[in-house]
Amino acid sequence: MKHRALIIEDDADIAESVIERVDSLGHDHVWVKSQEEARQHLSDGGFTYVLLDLQIPMHFGRGLPSIEYGEHLAAEIHQSPSMQSIPIIAMTAYGADGFGIAGRLFEHGVVDCINKPFPTTGRTLASVIQSVLDRTYRKRERTTKNLKPEKPFSGGELTFYEDRIELCGVTVVASGKSCQMWGILDALKQRLDEKRYKAFPGSALGNKSGQNSVAGSIRDFRRNVAEQMGRELGQKVEPHDVIETSKAGYRLNARIVVKDMRNTGSRPKADSRANGSHDPVNAGSEDPAIERQNQIMALIRGGERLRVPGFAEKLRCSYTTAKREVDALKADGRIEFVGPSKTGHYTLAKAGKS
Repeated sequence: MKHRALIIEDDADIAESVIERVDSLGHDHVWVKSQEEARQHLSDGGFTYVLLDLQIPMHFGRGLPSIEYGEHLAAEIHQSPSMQSIPIIAMTAYGADGFGIAGRLFEHGVVDCINKPFPTTGRTLASVIQSVLDRTYRKRERTTKNLKPEKPFSGGELTFYEDRIELCGVTVVASGKSCQMWGILDALKQRLDEKRYKAFPGSALGNKSGQNSVAGSIRDFRRNVAEQMGRELGQKVEPHDVIETSKAGYRLNARIVVKDMRNTGSRPKADSRANGSHDPVNAGSEDPAIERQNQIMALIRGGERLRVPGFAEKLRCSYTTAKREVDALKADGRIEFVGPSKTGHYTLAKAGKS
């Protein structure tokens, strides 16, 4: 299938950067500079995703850009008969505030968000696009086949970033620190000992919002996590698999491993699970993405002949996360795929074998 992007960006320099990345993925594109121009293409059909600058002008060359226009356009795209099932990736220069704005638009088809200027490593624009497309088409396949999550959730990493919180590579809290659920998870990540997390009564987590608000937030969080993990990873997550309710209050399930990748505070080093070895290029890195890439390299050096699903199983992460790290290693020229598309495997790139 040939992917086709609708790129909505009024800054020519940024648009050029976006187009380069879309072209590098082998995707076609249409570039527009305003809400008015975008409207002219909503009935075209044939688009598989949208890259939307949150702050765009109503008419290009007339008036000032506004986030309000980006919000209105996202709603229009989602309501258009030919576009309503198309995923929207929001592009923002507002940091965590931009992610909060994008969070309000999730009901209008915004499924992910990336900051400008775009990162050149890790969670790059190209990797976000690929991740969104992978999730979208796996979701459609499951819907078409009417499949239900069957694989029990066995735990995984809850990772705090400056702009989001992920569970097994799936964003479960997308807004900023003003979000109540962000504060609840931030408190629940405290440990009582090596095997247990500290429990908190609802009154200790509610601040000014109250205990009933905490219970409602946790109930909604459990439901959303179950839906997202089932839809994107095919895993069945029960209500107490992430946040337990005990006599002492709420606490994280012991099978959850917390990683804190924010710029403030201490950040625990990610555990190595792949043969206990690391890629010497990035040894000692505290970035989970780098740790996973090191583990993939170690598996390949150890003689494993794996594809993306195999790496996901070995690393105990989602398919999307494993694919993102594999793509990053391929882009760096460190690994390559050999053999037929359906039966081949990844190996060290020729330059890395010498």
